[in-house]
Amino acid sequence: LLWDIHVQSMDFDENGLADTLVVSVVINFMLHGFKSYAGTHITLEILDETGEHTVFHKDSSRDTIDKQNMGSFILCVRRRELEASSCVSARYDKFTVRCTLKKMQQATKRRCLFGSLCKSNAVLEPPKVAMVGSHTLTVCSVSKLSATLRNGECIYSTHFAVGGSTWYLKFCPRWLQSGILWLVFASKGDEMTPTTAEFSFEFEGLVNLESQKTRHTFDRDNDDFYYHLKYTGTWPTQDDRLVVRCCLVVVTPEEVRTTIPTCSTESVLTPLLSAMHR
Repeated sequence: LLWDIHVQSMDFDENGLADTLVVSVVINFMLHGFKSYAGTHITLEILDETGEHTVFHKDSSRDTIDKQNMGSFILCVRRRELEASSCVSARYDKFTVRCTLKKMQQATKRRCLFGSLCKSNAVLEPPKVAMVGSHTLTVCSVSKLSATLRNGECIYSTHFAVGGSTWYLKFCPRWLQSGILWLVFASKGDEMTPTTAEFSFEFEGLVNLESQKTRHTFDRDNDDFYYHLKYTGTWPTQDDRLVVRCCLVVVTPEEVRTTIPTCSTESVLTPLLSAMHR
């Protein structure tokens, strides 16, 4: 497949800066036709300024790449959120986009001449993953961040992995005279399975507190959980730095309890045995 990556600026403000950046992947269908889209999975990522960690991402689903959208896949981001989340290099005024295309093909079955001799007896063990983890999001100044972002816009953390799943934090400093913190279960397109996690938030700086532990099940239709953070005291203050730490444990499904039947003193054989001894 031939494909290109495009970045388009939209919605310019009074200073000539774009409010929205549209990152798109376009597949060239002229050579192989629309059927060449089948089984194509696309992942778009915007990395932090180090170019090593994912901050914004979007995964395609089975029905995303089709004839109707002309083989294109789009990720829209706000410029202010991009800058606030440390994705733009201050020195070179650039950001990094990573695109991954995966083409899934159906495996062809081959007949085996030796029957069961071709079957492998090896047992593949599932990969070991950490079921407990934590991640930190640091806001250098809540007041400066509030002045930079508009209502509803957020600062995003880098992605982190716990329990074989990918997570990230996002924080909105301006929401009805308070802030909102989200824990988000990063979508993986069609591979998103329900995951139950137990977590808590620790705040230090402008607000010093620890939230209660919460258990929540994340799935395709319910992929985030928000915590309403009320600012205490006089705000803004001279030092309004805020450090947010999320402690998370992925809960494994409980084993199904099997009921073992117990034999009663009287069974269906009791009358027969009694008759035999008479």
